[in-house]
Amino acid sequence: MSQPESITDAFLPLVPDVPEADIPMLVAMLERIAAGKYRGWAATSTDPVERGGLIACETREIEIAEFIESLYPDSTSIIDSLNAKFPDLQSRYDAVMEGRSRLEQFRIQSEGEQGGADFMEQFASANVGAVAARFKSLAACEEANSKFLGAVLSEHERCKSLSME
Repeated sequence: MSQPESITDAFLPLVPDVPEADIPMLVAMLERIAAGKYRGWAATSTDPVERGGLIACETREIEIAEFIESLYPDSTSIIDSLNAKFPDLQSRYDAVMEGRSRLEQFRIQSEGEQGGADFMEQFASANVGAVAARFKSLAACEEANSKFLGAVLSEHERCKSLSME
């Protein structure tokens, strides 16, 4: 199997094998995996501003996962069931990032955050009232993460072009 080019390529094929009602929980699990990646990037960042931004991204990922989990009284059993069905979630994520530079990982994650925002919008559309509103705000969290990573990438490109002048 070739290396997935994106987070979507790695995980979208799993969706048809998940009961529709449990898809948000699968997304919550992926949010926690992404939070771990942000934590790792923050731990190795030498730039305090970048580190702070990555920690904020991690916090938003956890916030998303916790909200989704709070909607399911039996979230633990659903997570256990999904882990049994897909024991390779972490390795699928790692396969997307493997061998890529930190900046390339940021680009891939930024695109993945846009996919996450799309899921949050879909979940908002499938709900009403406060739950729908909360999913809309979580879509904004995903977009904020994507924008932060995009800004880091832009700054690196700007610095690279200045050093070439």
